[in-house]
Amino acid sequence: MLAGYKKQGNVRELENVVECAVVVAESGRIDYYHLPPALQAAHPTPISEGLFRAVETYELELILEALDATRGNRNQAAKLLKVSERALSYKIKKYRIDCNSLRDG
Repeated sequence: MLAGYKKQGNVRELENVVECAVVVAESGRIDYYHLPPALQAAHPTPISEGLFRAVETYELELILEALDATRGNRNQAAKLLKVSERALSYKIKKYRIDCNSLRDG
């Protein structure tokens, strides 16, 4: 799916996609439904995964994109996402996101 994706991107975007998928995938295997919706276009999300899983996946993707855009700055990322810094910090902890890895990019 990644090789067939036609959108031009950079290595950081690919890193974010893979990082998101690794965090969300609990079994140690990355399936298509762990990837962003744009990559899933040809594969509908199985109903057995449920709404909660789909929302978590999308939420994580948005958080990673905001943190990447702000080079790991939580305050700026929270503003982009229109949430409090406290709410974002909770989600960062929940998804075990390493903001420091985004600072040097």
